[in-house]
Amino acid sequence: MATRAETAVLTAFALETRRVIARRAPLGLGFALVVAAVAGLLELAYYPARLSMLLTAFGAEVVLGVLGILSTRHEALRRHVIPITVAATLGIALCMTVYAARVGASGDALAFALIIFLTGVALLCPWGARGQVPLAVGTAGSYLAALAAGVRSDLPLPYGILAVAGGGVTSVLGTVFLELHRQAIFQQRALLERNRDQQMATLYEVSRTVTSTLELQQVLRLVCQTVLSALGFEHLWLFWREAPERALRGLLAGRTDDQVTLTEVTGDPAGWEPFLHLGSHDVPSLVEPSVEERAALSGPCALPSLVLRLPLRFQSELVGIILADVGNEGRVLTAHFLDLAATLGNSAAMAIATARLYTLVVQQQAELQRLSNRRLDVVEEGMRRMSRELHDGTCQALMAIKLELALLERRLGSDVGALRASVRDIGAQVLDVMHGVRQMSHLLHPPVLDDFGALAAIESTAAKYREASGLEVRVECADSGMRFVPAVELLLFRVFQEALTNVVKHAGARRVTVRFAREESGVVLEIADDGAGFDAHAYFRTPPPSAGLGLLSIRERVAHFGGRLAVLSRPGDGTRIVVRVPAEPVSTTRVAAAG
Repeated sequence: MATRAETAVLTAFALETRRVIARRAPLGLGFALVVAAVAGLLELAYYPARLSMLLTAFGAEVVLGVLGILSTRHEALRRHVIPITVAATLGIALCMTVYAARVGASGDALAFALIIFLTGVALLCPWGARGQVPLAVGTAGSYLAALAAGVRSDLPLPYGILAVAGGGVTSVLGTVFLELHRQAIFQQRALLERNRDQQMATLYEVSRTVTSTLELQQVLRLVCQTVLSALGFEHLWLFWREAPERALRGLLAGRTDDQVTLTEVTGDPAGWEPFLHLGSHDVPSLVEPSVEERAALSGPCALPSLVLRLPLRFQSELVGIILADVGNEGRVLTAHFLDLAATLGNSAAMAIATARLYTLVVQQQAELQRLSNRRLDVVEEGMRRMSRELHDGTCQALMAIKLELALLERRLGSDVGALRASVRDIGAQVLDVMHGVRQMSHLLHPPVLDDFGALAAIESTAAKYREASGLEVRVECADSGMRFVPAVELLLFRVFQEALTNVVKHAGARRVTVRFAREESGVVLEIADDGAGFDAHAYFRTPPPSAGLGLLSIRERVAHFGGRLAVLSRPGDGTRIVVRVPAEPVSTTRVAAAG
């Protein structure tokens, strides 16, 4: 893996070098032309008669320089930018040498110009030894060829040769060291970029991991696992509060290979409070716990002598603290490492705070559900008692009055016909009141519901609605003997009762179809009418001020049993209410026992 990474870095460095040469080719070739031009001007100043030869040589040098620059701009030749630039530069040096040999110029001046030429180009074009060695060898060879062609020097011949050769060697060495320096900088930059990418990937993975669940215990495990893995620690201690006013709790996390084990820290939570105030309050820092602080934890949970304190702060609250074992001798913690640790701490603090809030919401929701269930139970029990009282008390009293009136009517003589008619009218009124009270009793809690189940109660209520309002109510069920526990049967009856009341009050329907069926997951009650319909989505999203609690009450009742309510309706298209409740059918004996 390391060899592959090094090869990738070297390949990237070679590409970077070609890009640099392509950018600097005009500068390097321009420098070579400037050296040739300056040398030519000096030559012209002392030897005006050589103007035509100077122009010819300089013209050839310019052509070579322009061709080299244009070639480096061509996309197809970009991969050969180094040999092209070296060839153009060497061509300029050869033109200078040929000119000196043709006109018999000074060999000392030629050597001086070539030395400046070699060293300057080596600095401007960092092509390394593979570019500078051919240029130095070619330049030195052209100088030797000029000497062989008759160019003479005022200094002894070895001086010029040694000067040009030394300039070539020096330029090669300078180029080599420059390339090594550039390569080291490039590798360091690549390492920093790779570390940055790894840290970004780690932070993304940590954020994704710790926010993948809202269960507090799972979040705590994920926080320990990700911090141990991302920072390379073997052990850490996590202290946190389940709520701001509660006592601290602690976990000891250990990592072996890819396995993380968690152990709950036991002891006096009050003794752990000083851990929150170790070191800096806002940034990760290396701290040495005192003897008293280390004494708060003993046995397998004992703290080492040196730990990394990682505060878990969310907004202005310190939700917890992580103490990581860095070893007795410590370790070098760079600024990048501490920044990564701080970012991990922020992510962990946010995840723990969110999980705590979620736990609180779940607890409050459960409490609200318990109170709602209790309220429903109280309401149903009150309605049951009221129904029983109306049936057993009020109806019996009215029946006694009716009997007394009948007895009084028989005792009256034949000469009191008017009084007898009044008594008969009072008896009829008492009978009407008795029927109304009995009907109210059945609406509150029909006895048939307890005795024969929801289906029988629904059919009985449907028959009364057909008789009273002329509404066609049809009940469909494949299994007429299907029974459920009393609580589920009461729920189904209340849903039907509320739906039918809404149909009579608001829908203006002529027909209502009630389907009662079993599914693998429970029981299904469907109520469909052909009435006016309404916008169900708008109703539940923003209930109108005139809306009662009918459908909302149904939804609450169904949710109490873990069921689902679907209301499908559009204006002018009727309404269909579908209720699914998880329930298993039971026998009549079990229903009676449950009741």
